[in-house]
Amino acid sequence: MFNFFVRLTKELHVCHVFCLRSDSLFIEQVYNKGMLRGRCKYFLIDDFDKENALKFMDFLAKEILNKELSNEDKELIYSYVGGKPGDIKYAVEECGVKNLKDVLESMLDEEISNLDTFLEVLDYSEPEVIIGSETYRIKKDDVVKALKLFKDKYEISKKEIPTPVYIYLVKRNILFLNPIEGTLKPQSYLVWKAIKRLL
Repeated sequence: MFNFFVRLTKELHVCHVFCLRSDSLFIEQVYNKGMLRGRCKYFLIDDFDKENALKFMDFLAKEILNKELSNEDKELIYSYVGGKPGDIKYAVEECGVKNLKDVLESMLDEEISNLDTFLEVLDYSEPEVIIGSETYRIKKDDVVKALKLFKDKYEISKKEIPTPVYIYLVKRNILFLNPIEGTLKPQSYLVWKAIKRLL
């Protein structure tokens, strides 16, 4: 498929092709293929930075709640969900009928439960990751050791975690890989807070 895209863009010059994908391992593979080096650009579409997240909260509060949020409430929301638009929207909507702290704690409790269940399953299985022609078994201890690296840092180099382990965690949507910078971070602030609380 990507050979066809290269032909359309670089050989025939008939169009530009945009490929949107949330699977960062797929994007890394496509971007790093020799045939696409120098022929494609990677644009990261990420969560809002803090400034834009706070502006988004202001907008949602006016649109949904018909009121303004206090600076303390906005800071509290950001401390739990960061700049993830979907999580911000949910928190703002729910705080119209529930206590904001309760809403955020409930969101975090759900994430902690998901992470806890994920780790419990690893007590009974060793999932496999295939890299090239090699198959690697993922052990719970290696996963826990990798996740503990995020207790004090939100972002680390992918070199700090063995490749099969980080590939498994990215495939399970626990970590996000930035293929250009070679960095890993939790999929969201909620996942990050769950890691810190659970481990």
